[in-house]
Parts: sequence; structure tokens; C-alpha cells
Amino acid sequence: MRSKRDVLISHLDEFEARYASDSDRDELLEIISSKCSIPVPKLSLARLTADELLKILSALDTLLFDEWVNGAPPSLSTLQHTQVFITELCALPLEMSEGVSLQNISNHVQSLVGSISQAACSDVESFLLTQALYLNLMHFFTDYGSSDTDGVLIAKAWAKDELSTEHLYLLEFLSNLTSSLQSAVERATAFILQMEIQCLKFLLSTLTHRIGDETHMESTEMLLRLVQKNQWTPTEALTLLTALSQKYADDAPITEVLAWVQMYDISPVWSDDSGHSLIQALDIVGPERFQLHFQESLRRQDESSVVAALAELHLDDSLIDMIKNITIGVLQYSDNADENLPFMKDSIKCVNLNAHDMQDALSQLCKAVFDTKGWWPTVKQMMQWCVLVLTEKNGALQLVGLEEDQCVTAMFAATQVLLGNKLNVVLSSDVHIEEQTKEWSDFYKHLGISLNTNTMKPKALHLDVYKADIVYGTMDDFVTDYFHYRLEVMETGKPQPSRGFIIEERSLSASHNLELLRLKDNDALVFAAEILQSLMGKFPTANMEVRHKFIKALFQVLHINQYSDANADNGIVTFLQKMTGKALPSNEVFVLTFLENLLKAITTETEAEENIPSSGGKLCLEVLFDCAVNLQASTTTKEIFQMASNLGELWSPVEALDLLGALTDHHHDEGCISIKKILHMLATYQISSKWTDEKKQSLLQLLVSCGTEKMIQQLEQSLGAEERSMDAIFDEIKQRKDVDEPALRKVEVVVNHVTNLIKTGEIENHTDVQRARNLARSLSTDTEDLQEILAVLCNAVHLHKAERKWWPRSTQLISWCLLALSDTGKLLEMGTGEGKSCVIAMFAVLRALRGEKVDVVSSSSVLCERDAGEWSQFYLYFNITADANTNKTDDKYRKACYQKDVVYGTIEAFAADHLRQIFEMKDVRPGRSYQCIIIDEVDSLLLDQGVQLTYLSSPMVSMQHLNTVLAMIWSHVRLYGFLSTADQTFVQGPPAPFFKVLFDSIDTEESEIKEPMDILQIAEQSNIVPEGFTDHYYCDKKEQPSTKLKIVSQDKMVQFFHEIEQYVPYGFTVYTLDDNGLLCLRKSSPYSNQDIPDLKVLVLEEGMCCPLYDSEALIEPIAGLISKKIQYTSTDSTDDKDKISIPGFLKDLTEKKVSVWVQNAFLAMSLRQGREYVVQNDSICPVDFRSTGIVELNKKWGDGLQQFVEIKHQIKLSTISTVTNYVSNVAFFEKYQGKIYGTTGTLGSKTDILFLQDLYPNLSACKMPTFNRKKLFEVKGTVKTSTEEWKSEIKHVVMDEITPNSYRNGRAALVICETINEAQEIHKELKDNIPDDKLFLYCRSDSDSLSKIDKKLLPGDVIVATNLAGRGTDIKVSKEVNNNGGLFVILSFLSENTRVELQAFGRTARKGKPGSAQVIMSTDHLQQSLRPVSSLEEAKSTRDRLAAEKMNHMMTDVEEMKLREDLFSEYCKTLQDIYRNTDASEKMVVVDIMNEFWGIWLQRKSEEIDQLKRNELQESLKHDLSQAKSQSQNRLHHALAFIITSSLETLH
Repeated sequence: MRSKRDVLISHLDEFEARYASDSDRDELLEIISSKCSIPVPKLSLARLTADELLKILSALDTLLFDEWVNGAPPSLSTLQHTQVFITELCALPLEMSEGVSLQNISNHVQSLVGSISQAACSDVESFLLTQALYLNLMHFFTDYGSSDTDGVLIAKAWAKDELSTEHLYLLEFLSNLTSSLQSAVERATAFILQMEIQCLKFLLSTLTHRIGDETHMESTEMLLRLVQKNQWTPTEALTLLTALSQKYADDAPITEVLAWVQMYDISPVWSDDSGHSLIQALDIVGPERFQLHFQESLRRQDESSVVAALAELHLDDSLIDMIKNITIGVLQYSDNADENLPFMKDSIKCVNLNAHDMQDALSQLCKAVFDTKGWWPTVKQMMQWCVLVLTEKNGALQLVGLEEDQCVTAMFAATQVLLGNKLNVVLSSDVHIEEQTKEWSDFYKHLGISLNTNTMKPKALHLDVYKADIVYGTMDDFVTDYFHYRLEVMETGKPQPSRGFIIEERSLSASHNLELLRLKDNDALVFAAEILQSLMGKFPTANMEVRHKFIKALFQVLHINQYSDANADNGIVTFLQKMTGKALPSNEVFVLTFLENLLKAITTETEAEENIPSSGGKLCLEVLFDCAVNLQASTTTKEIFQMASNLGELWSPVEALDLLGALTDHHHDEGCISIKKILHMLATYQISSKWTDEKKQSLLQLLVSCGTEKMIQQLEQSLGAEERSMDAIFDEIKQRKDVDEPALRKVEVVVNHVTNLIKTGEIENHTDVQRARNLARSLSTDTEDLQEILAVLCNAVHLHKAERKWWPRSTQLISWCLLALSDTGKLLEMGTGEGKSCVIAMFAVLRALRGEKVDVVSSSSVLCERDAGEWSQFYLYFNITADANTNKTDDKYRKACYQKDVVYGTIEAFAADHLRQIFEMKDVRPGRSYQCIIIDEVDSLLLDQGVQLTYLSSPMVSMQHLNTVLAMIWSHVRLYGFLSTADQTFVQGPPAPFFKVLFDSIDTEESEIKEPMDILQIAEQSNIVPEGFTDHYYCDKKEQPSTKLKIVSQDKMVQFFHEIEQYVPYGFTVYTLDDNGLLCLRKSSPYSNQDIPDLKVLVLEEGMCCPLYDSEALIEPIAGLISKKIQYTSTDSTDDKDKISIPGFLKDLTEKKVSVWVQNAFLAMSLRQGREYVVQNDSICPVDFRSTGIVELNKKWGDGLQQFVEIKHQIKLSTISTVTNYVSNVAFFEKYQGKIYGTTGTLGSKTDILFLQDLYPNLSACKMPTFNRKKLFEVKGTVKTSTEEWKSEIKHVVMDEITPNSYRNGRAALVICETINEAQEIHKELKDNIPDDKLFLYCRSDSDSLSKIDKKLLPGDVIVATNLAGRGTDIKVSKEVNNNGGLFVILSFLSENTRVELQAFGRTARKGKPGSAQVIMSTDHLQQSLRPVSSLEEAKSTRDRLAAEKMNHMMTDVEEMKLREDLFSEYCKTLQDIYRNTDASEKMVVVDIMNEFWGIWLQRKSEEIDQLKRNELQESLKHDLSQAKSQSQNRLHHALAFIITSSLETLH
């Protein structure tokens, strides 16, 4: 290395001028300067010493292989500057001869590297290139000149003259860069990247052009194709070419060997029969015999691969045997084929699919390949040909997605032509067309087949092109040609000859965007081109299967003659002509006919396999309708098309067109009112194309045979009541396989028996309650016993709940049976409105009759109290007592409640009473064991609130000392605000003059900036402020500083942050505010290096700005500041009056929690009233806005959050609570020993159910069918990008639904909002258009609010509600509303999961009645990670993924809860010991002391609990409890002694 230093330094002068002038390298210079401790001005290459140069190399090594890999990556511009820098260094070791310029060589290499860099498809690839250049650099510094690279060896073998220094350097650079790229890339990907191929291209180009010899063009092109097909890496290919060039002087043998490598798909690891690699065989056999040896080896290996190749075929055994025999026969033929025997055209008789004929045909085709190419097709190619002939046998050839194998394509295309078919072959590009034409034209000519291409032909010659037997072309050209021809056919009636088509795989992905430039030249076809481009764009390359089917359908339509009578059997043209009363122009007829035929073709193609409406067909229908509306704009037409589109899940696109045709032909009237009325009924009642009436007539048959009025009457009668049969219900349960067959058979027998009793009236005789009690107590699951119990229960429901108006339905009876037959817990998904409350009450009676105490848990106190009251007479019939625990405020009432047989309540009430019993030792549920629990809305309680903790408030007087700390924290945090960009939220610091904000934000210790005035001076020098402004600002005391700064505009300040980056080692990201108060980016930091800080600033008007922070970045600084202002009374020796005093025993807690309190202060700033909480009766009440919408009156936030929100609203400050007792939902439910039963309308996904079964292993789940066919029509949702658009759309949809129109009267509507604030906004938006007595706001769960929605809704009524109305609420609607389509539900936000969404939609279409629902959401209301979404589908997909991830993380939360439960259990043992062994007079004092210790201990250990340090915590707790118990006695004795002493002194 030392010997080369002089060479390096001698060349540095040549680079000085360029390097010094390149200002874009500032960031790179800063980084290198920082790493090498070399000042930036000295980083000119001419000034570097050799030692400094070595430092730079070491710094580059660290950056490229450590810091930029493991830390923040550099920007793309920094990478590109690094590439230039390294490339320049690579030229330094050169020994230059006279007359050769190092600068010229470097310029040339820089140009090549720039082109290679442009081929990098991403920042990652650019980074890999930079690593490779560095490896190349190290080669030049350490190994240059020691041995020749492959590129140099090839050049020396091919060159006629001595190679120049420049050529040798270029070859050395590119050859070694090829190798270095492979080293860098193979660590990241198994694929060959485009930049590697680009580098190899330059190397091969240098070999064939720059050394003045182009005789090796063909071999280098073939070598490049090997690499492009991912067969060989560039380095492997170069090694092969090096070996061949050393043995053969001419290009012909090299080309022949490479052709065999390509044809036989030879990999670099290939070996011959002796185990020698290709290069080893070349050395051992010698160049004279190698070609023959290589060909024979390939042939033997190919023939031996027959069995393996057959194994890859997915065909019937008979066909595989047939292909095997054909292939072996052709191989035998090839061994003995007469080279002079001419081709026999008559041997192609494959049309009969006879094995003998196929063998003869294949033999002749393979010989034709040999005659023209000099090699025989491989076994795999022969078999592929056989498969194609056997599978593509019906009618005109329509082959899509053929794998790219030119030989197979050519032989198969030739076969089709020789059988009498003409053919179009679709390739991916003009380049591939040229390659394949050049490669296979001699083959086709040998067979007497004409070949042409449709590219680059004058318009007049295009018709002649298709006279050829085979035409090669791109998809763009074929589509363009056929559109021209079909329009001509339609106008002239002269049909074109039919042609088949083959579309190669690669052309499918290449066809993503059709240009159709020639099509756009024809005015009549411009619209057709635009429509086709739009349609093609709707079929993404990501779903290739659907894309294949679409393109196949497209070519089917283009290749068939269906345009001679465009109006025949064309529904859309007929429909439009009837609507407009006039004929359409021919070009419009052409486009519409084409789209309709395309729709039919793709529907036929996809539905034959899927048996469901195809996504491709739906897209075609959507485009067809849009096209028709654009051509013949009419409000009525558009409305009808929209209504037909709404049937997409029920009618296939073709069926929808047939439906429109039948409606137009038989029910067309003025304004199309009858058509719209019938379409509305089909959507309302969700009638599919498979529907039939009681006479088995289909809807289309009825449309044809009935008059309009009769038709509508018949539909109304048929659709009114559609109860499902018992057999259909049981069949559906069986198909789901949720219930084992023996149990289901028993259920079927029981339910059928009871149903028959109801039908015959015999059930009224089953009133023996005592017998039912005895049977229940026997725990019998005998069929007859269950029948009797169920009959008594049904009779009781009929008499004492239904008031003799109805009986429990079959689905309710089945549900009851499934619960009754399970001893280990059962969860049932029952559709909303299916009568869960009835099933729960009937099952609760069964368990109570067995002598068990039954706890019924629901998600809402309103629902609990409602059900307990409504079913009280039913329970009383069985002498069973029932009550609700949610309205009990006194312990004596709680105790009385729990003595009842059945208790309804919320999980919070049950858990709180459990804690009162075991922690506070209150006798609220004496002797009531945990025997049976029934959970209504089980998904909400087990999933959404599965990891919820319930605790009793434990106010501690000592914790009041912390209120001053919280107040101090708030005084700091309140100075900050929150501002957002589209995807990020910042904390806004207080505003100040721009130079002061900048001075306070940077570290000035090592800079020349010592005071804010210095920054203002820089602004003056940069012309940001006028000359003399600095002196004026600081010297003129009369004028206010803020007035002086008015001359500084926002644009000037943004400019200044560009300028100041030249003076300080910081980057600045600068924002301003837009009209909506959102941050608008004006300038980004130029640095991506993590060593250079990026400061974010908001620029205001008049010279003012604010610093912007991540809230996390402020937590520790503020916490540190607060900590310095606290002194502890028992530990600090000095008394500082400027500090606040806190008792010493709170020191550990305060030091542990101060950062958490600061964090929660920022959180309190961001929480919004009416969203996360409400202010009610001078209290802060949290709201469960994401799930139930309930205002949680008895819940308070912890860790200071409650207090910060109280300070925010200037409400009396409560004492910070310390959690001393708690029970999780999981732990509470586990107390029932697995006897957990539950119902819900939405049980959730497989992930949800698996999570529940992990928690409760004995649980099983079953989804129940609905009693009536579900008639919910979900309208396609919409996403709005602003709050104003969102409100406007909701208003528009609500008014449209509740207002009568020509085909229906008004409906009622329910708008469910995410928060109280949003509900109030929507209510205000609707108020001007809807009368007060028709518009109801439901945001609170009190009785007054509940009464608003307890009446039947009439047409025109609208409820605006939070999620309170979204779960468990039975919203009643009048018969008139149901007749008009039912309740229309709008979910105005993206719910947290699918279950919440389905619960909201479940407010309508209940009990078999019709209803509709739609999501209308705004991206303004989404969390940051979801805001970039462009469609509702995308938003839901992201939401569901996040919900699944959350479910997976919940298991970690469960582990933490279980640890907390175990620690609490340990503490309870100590507490119980104190209750037992402490004198009554001292007991409560000791308990208070211990509770205080325990609460503080939990908070101090919160970090260890989060880290699940179970053993460490349990040991610590035992030790600390023992100490605390002893200390509590001492504290008690000291307190008593003090009291006695004080009393005696008073007496004296």
C-alpha cells in the first residue's frame, strides 16, 4: 500500500477543480469531516495526505457496512454523491502514460456509473451499488495489476492490436464491478437486478465495440440473454465466456455452445456423466471434441429425464402414459432420422388426437427444428407440445398465458396452421417480436408457413398482414387493428376471416397500460380507446389470474364476428334506444356492443369455475354503465343503472342486463317509475336471480308473464313473510360443522317435538313447573326430559312475556338446546333481532331450576335493567327471583340483590361487588358461589373488554401531596399545543421571534454564535432583514419588538432557514399552517444522517415562529425540570423555599412516576371533550366511544390523567388514586370453572375465536342461522377527505332516504357516530331540514335519552346517536317504514373492528324485515396510520389487519394481568390475616396503612410488572409485606402514644 501512496497523491491535482465546485456534496463532506476530524475546507482531494486518505477509506467502510446498514439510511442524493466520490478514487492508482488524461478516463467511468445508477430501481439498490463501488475501490487499491480479470482476459483473446491503458482500465473497472455487485446483491436478493445487467451490458459492449472487433456480437448477445433470464449470474456468465474465448478464436463454436446452454436450460452447476462441470469438460476433452461431447451428454441426460418430466404434468394417468409413449417414440425416431428426408406436411393429423398421429406429427416438427437449428427439442419441450395439443383442442385456438419457450410456441403454432387454422401470437414488445421473427422465420419457411408482424406497418398494408398464416405482434397493435376491422365489419357487414390467438405469459404483465395511439387517430374510436384503457387499468397485474381471464375474454370478443347485426340480442343498446326514443350513432353502438360482449365473455369465463359473480364481470358492468351514461346522459338512466349495480351480490352482470332488458320490454312507463319500483323491491328484499315464487316461477318469468300492477302485488305478497323451514335451518348448522352430529340429532328431535306441540296447541297442557324443576335437578340430558322442560319454558314465555301473542321461534329453541347440552361452556352467534334475551332467560331458568345461582352479564346497565324488568313475570312463574345489580348504591341493597336466583348486571358491577367481598370484607354477596354465568354481547365483554381491570377507588390522604406536583407539571405542559400534518402530530412550543427560537434550539458551545443577536446579524447579512435592522432592534426602546418584526414575511423566514444551515451543523424542517389549521411542509432538512439533528419549526406571521417537538422528546426534559423543583421532607437536609416539599416516603414513587405523569399531561391535552370523555355534574367521565358509546360514570383514569383533565376544565381536583385492588375480566370469568355461556350478534373472526379458546380451553362456539332470510342491503360505502364533505354527504343520503320519491315513500334513518361531538355536529347539520319532532339525538344512556328511541319510528324520523344505539338496542320501526325499505343505517366512521360494524348494521333488517346500511366516513377522523387510504375497501383491509395484530398482542396483556392477579392474591392473604388477628379498635387503621403501602408498592414496581419479572416480584412482595406489616404496628403504636399523651396534656 505504501508504494502506491505516491501514485495516489500525484493524481489528486486533476480532481481539485471539479471537486471544489461541486456544492451538492456538502452533506457528504460534513459526514466525512465529522468521521475523520478533517475540516471541510481541507477535504479537497489535492490537499489530502496519504494518511488522511486512508482515514477517509476507513470512514467509508464504516458508513457503508455498519452505520448506514444498522442506523438511519442516507438520502438518495448522498448515495449518488458517494458513488461519484468513490469512482474518482478508483482512478488514482493508475500508472499513466504520456498523452493520456486521467480526467478523460474518470469522466468516461463516471458516465458509465451514472447510467448503472439510473438502472437501480430503489434506494436500497442504489445503496447496494454504492457498497459494490467501494469493494471495487478496494480492489484497485490492493490488487490492481496483480492479475487479469475475466473482462481483460476475454479482451486480450479477441483483440487484434495491443489494448490501450484506457481500454484496460475500463475493462478492469467494469469486470470487477460486475463481481462486486454480485457480492453486494446476493446478500439482499436471489434475483439478478437490472443494474447488474446494465453493468454487464457495458462490459460486453466495451469488448465488442471499443476494441474494434464486432465479430463476437452474437455470442455476447446470447450471453446477455442467459443473464436476463436469471439462468446465470453476470459473474458466472463471464467466467464461462472467458473459458470459451481461451479455447476458440472464432465466434461460431462459442455461439453454438451458448445456444445449447440456453436451449437445455443448463445451470452453472451442470455436470456431465463423469461429474465434470462445463468448464472442466472443456479443459479435459479439448476444444476439438468438446462440442460433440457436450451435445451427446445433453442428449443422454435429456432422454433420461422422461420420468421426472412426466411427474411435473398434472394430467390423468391415461394421458401421461400417452405422452410418455409419444415422447419415447420421437426420441427413437431422432436416433435414426434420415437427414435428407424432406418434411411431410400430411403427417400433421393431430386433430384426431390419435397417439400414433401425434407421434408422427411431433417427429416431423422436431426434425424441422433440427434441420433449421441444428439441435433437437428437449424432452420437456416435446411434452409441453403434447399437453398443448391435448388440452387446446376445441374450436379456434384461444391460449392465454403460455409460458415463454420459443421452441414450444413455434412448434405449436405451426401445428395449428398445418391443421388449417390461422393464428395471432401476442408477444410483450417489439424487441421480442424482432428476436422471435429472426430466430424462427427459417423454421416456418421450412414448413411452408407464412409469417408476418403487425408492427411498424403503414396503415394501408395492415389488412395484408393478416393474410399470413401466423402474425406476431404486441397486444397494443392487435387490439388497435381489430378495433379498426370490427368497426369496418359493423359498417359494411363484410365478415373477417376467423383467427386463433396465443398470448404469451410475459405479454400479460407488459400490457398493464395500453397506449392505443393508432386507435386514437380515428375520431370514431377515440372514446373506445379511452374506455378500453380505463377498463384495462382496473385489472391489476397483482391478480394475474383475473387479468388472464379478462385478456382472454377481450381477445375472444375481438376475434369473433358478432358485429354484423349490432342490435341483435344487445340489451344495453336496446335499453338506451327505448329510453331516448331514437337510434344511437354507429360508433356508440359499436362501443356499447363491444363492452356488452366483453362482459358476457368474461362472465362466462369466470363463473364457469367460481359459480359466483365475477369481479371481472362487475368491473365490465360498471364501465358499461358509466359509458352508457356518458353517451346518453339522463338522470333517470343513471338512477336505474345505479339500482341495477346495487344488485351485484345477487345477480351476475349478465343476469343484471337480462333483468334490465325484461323490465324495459314489459314494464316501461313514463319516468320509468315501475322499473325503479321493481328494482327497489329487489334490493329491499334482497331477491337474487335464483329466487322463485310458490309456483316455482323465476323473477324473469314473472316479469314476462305478468302486467306491472299484478307483478308488484304478487311480489309484495310473496316477499312479505319468508320463514325458513326447520330442515333448512338444520342443514345450515350441519354445513358449518360447529356442532357434533349426535348432539345435533338430539337437538333436532327435541325441537321438532316442541314445535309440533306448538302447532297442534298441545303445548298449553305443559304447565307442570315442579316436574320441570325435578327433571332439571336430575341433570338429565335425556331427549324426553329436555322436551318436557323446553315445552314448559315455551309455554311460560307465551303466557308471561309474549302475552299470548307469540311463541319462541325454532332458532331460539335450537339455541337453548345447544346451551342446555353443554357442561363446559358454549358461545352462540345469533343474528341481531333473533331474540337473544329470550334464549338467555329460558336458559337462566333451566340453571336456576337445577339449584344454581345464575349471573347474567351485559355490556350496558340500561340493557341489564331492561331485561331484568321485562322478564320478571316469566321468572316469577317458576318461583325464581331476579334483579339487576347496576342500580344498587348501598351495601344492604347489594346484599339483597345477590340473594336472588338470577342477577343481571354489567361486568363492572359484578367485579366491583366481588372486590367489596374479598378486599373490603363487606358482606355483599354472602354464600353466593360462582356457578353459572351467561354473557350477553359476549364479544364485547370477552374480546373488546377482555383485558379490562375493575377496581374500587382507594383515596389516600397522603396522595394529596402529589397534587402540587401535578399542578406544576400542567403549568409547563399547557404552554404547548398540538399540530398535525396528514400523517404526523407534533407538540407546538410557545411562539417567539424566529432568531430567539433558533438560538434556544441549538447547541452554541462550539460555534461562533454566542447570543440571539448573532443569528439576527446573519439574517441581516443574508438580506432577510434590512441593513441596520439588528442595531435598530436592540437599540430602539420606544418601538415594541413585535412591531419591528412585522416586516419579516413567512417566505423570508423560510428562506432564512435555508441560509442558516450554512452556519450551524443542523438541518431544519419548516412548516406553515394551511387554511384548515394543518401543518404544510415548506422545507425539508437536506440531511438524512442521524448525526446531524433535524429541527422542526412552525413559521408564523410577522417574524414569529414556534419549535415543533415529538411529545416523547419533551417528556424527559420536563420531568427532569420538575424533579429539580421537588424536595423531600425526611431526606433533604436543606429547606429550599423555591422548591415544593413532598413527604419522604413518596420519594421512590415520585421519581418513578414523574415521567409517566408528564406523558399523561400531554395525553390530557390531546383528549377531546365529547369524544374520549364528557363533563357531567362537575366530574370527568370517560366514554367508551370505540365500542359501546357508554358514558362510564364510575370509571376514573389513573396515573394522574384524571387530575390533568380536571385541571384542564378547572374542576375541583380529586386526589390521585392508587390502585389497591382489582380484578380483570379474564380472572372474574375464570371463577365460573369454565361454565361460561354467551350470545352475541357478532362472534368475530377465526382469530377472535382462537384467542377466546386459548383463554378458556373448554369453550366451544357455534353460529346460528337466522329464522327468516336476512334482508340487509349494504349500500357501497364512501370515503370523504374532509369533515365538511362528510357532513354534506350524510345529510344528502339521509334526506334522500327519508324523502318520498316516485317509486317509494319515505323511510326512517339512524346515523351512528363515533363520538358525542360528531353526533352533535351531524344533528346540527340536519336540524335545518328536519323538524324537531322528527329528529332525535341519543348520546347518553339515561332514561330520558332512552325514551327518545323507545317509540316506533315513522317515515321521516331520524335518530343521530353514538354507539349506544349500535349494540343491543332494539330500534322499532313502523310497518309503513318496513314497506318503504326499512330503517336506513349510516355508520359514519370506520369502526375499530368488523364486529362493531356488524352490530351497527344489526340495528336494521331485524327479524326478517328489510333494511339498508352504509358506511360514510371521513379520513379526517382516522388515526394517522389509516389516513392515506384511498378507498373504503383499503381502509377496512388495513383496519382488519391491525385488529388481528391487536388480538395477537392481547395475550401479552393477559400474562401481565395474571401476574397482577397473583400479586393481589398474595396481598389479600396478608390482609385477611390482619382482619383475623388484629384488635377491632386497631384493625381499620392497620388496614389503611397496609393499603397505602400496597398501592405505592404497585406503582413503584410497575416497570417490573410490565417486564413480567414474576419470580423477582413475588419474592420482593413477600419480603416487603412482612416489613410493612411490622412497620404498620410501630406506626400505630406511635400514633396511639401521641394521642394518649396529647389527651393527658389536655386534662392537665
